[in-house]
Amino acid sequence: MTGLKARILGSTFAAAALSAVAFVAPGTASAACSGANIKGNGSSLQAAAQQKYWAPAFNGKCSPTNEQVEYESTSSGKGLASWWVGHNEEKYKGFGASNAFVGTDQPPNAKQESEILEKGIGSKPIVLSIPVLQAAVALPIHLPEGCTATSGKGKKAFGRLVLDDEVLQKIFAAEITKWSEIGTFNEDKLKCATKAEEEASIIRVVRKEGSGTTAIVKKFLFEINKSPVDGSETWNELAEQNENLNWPSEGTVVRAEKGSGIASTVATTPGSIGYANLNEVRANAAFTPAGGGGAGTSIFWPELQIKGKKFEDPATNGEENAPANANCADEDYVNLNGVGKSAKFPPESTEDVWNEVTASTSQKKSYPLCGFTYDVSLTDFENFSEEAHPTSAAEVETVKNYLSFVLSSEGQKLLESHDFLGLPEAKKESANVLIIARKGAEKIAFG
Repeated sequence: MTGLKARILGSTFAAAALSAVAFVAPGTASAACSGANIKGNGSSLQAAAQQKYWAPAFNGKCSPTNEQVEYESTSSGKGLASWWVGHNEEKYKGFGASNAFVGTDQPPNAKQESEILEKGIGSKPIVLSIPVLQAAVALPIHLPEGCTATSGKGKKAFGRLVLDDEVLQKIFAAEITKWSEIGTFNEDKLKCATKAEEEASIIRVVRKEGSGTTAIVKKFLFEINKSPVDGSETWNELAEQNENLNWPSEGTVVRAEKGSGIASTVATTPGSIGYANLNEVRANAAFTPAGGGGAGTSIFWPELQIKGKKFEDPATNGEENAPANANCADEDYVNLNGVGKSAKFPPESTEDVWNEVTASTSQKKSYPLCGFTYDVSLTDFENFSEEAHPTSAAEVETVKNYLSFVLSSEGQKLLESHDFLGLPEAKKESANVLIIARKGAEKIAFG
């Protein structure tokens, strides 16, 4: 499997890239805060970026009566359903000011794009899957009562586990069901007060609702094991379901709402493992040294295997109290093309489907379980203006201005030291994810 290395380059090239698709800030002659107030909803993974950093900075450029953006953290599945994916009348919210864009870590596939377009009239618009940031999915662990862990040997030993690909896949496939079966990668060892504690069952904590973070995890597991894991379905097929709630040995999972809910549930459930955005896990004090977690305790996040016997942490600063960056700067992304064969990465434009994009398991420097999160928009909102959910040109102006801000140098810089990472860049324009995303934002239009 091959992938294109996406590296963050220096400020000189970043400035040149910005000039190609520039963000015009509200308040200037070209965009004089004439748009309307809007709301978006969806992915909980990107919620902190939206609610704490992007929206406040953007909203401060205009008065409270013009071009103000709010974001509701629901889930990727609920966000897509609010735009008619899955044909759920109860969840459908329309395309107007109260639901002007959708955040998702699970960009719509061709079938889901067709479902969105069913609500359009007249000429066919195009769905835009616009990447907005990179995130590392951490795996919060709470060992059984009376147990701690060590990994490595001698002076290199530390008090956490390192999970290799095989063990990681088998845990979530319910093929490894006891903590004593974790294995010996990097000299991993459990130290428990009793044999019964060492033999305790592994409790998988998963999302209660359709989740893009779930899709990131399942697509990564598909790279490790392409065989069916749930009856006749592969990890990739399980990931592609909008309500991607099915897991092998379904009766043994515990469910929690949002990534923050998974972190909280693992923190209070001995013997458990879950998955959530690094930002959400570190925000729970139980997993940091200041809160009593980390190396030498029973509560921590593990490092994961990269190429060969090497391994990496999801954070650039490890398990410290203060946030840093997601450890995805040198990530090698691939496009699985549905059957595990690598297609061209990145897709040529945001008009293409991005649902098969995932991080390669064979990283050289970066944490392997990274992924993009996206904001979904349209090239022609006028065709989606319904009587019950009217859409205006002013609202669409704000969508375009806001997502252009998110993708500007200012917007991407706001992610620094908050356990996220901006989009990758490359010297070749066709391989530069940030430029592709900016061009996508430029295509947002009312009619």
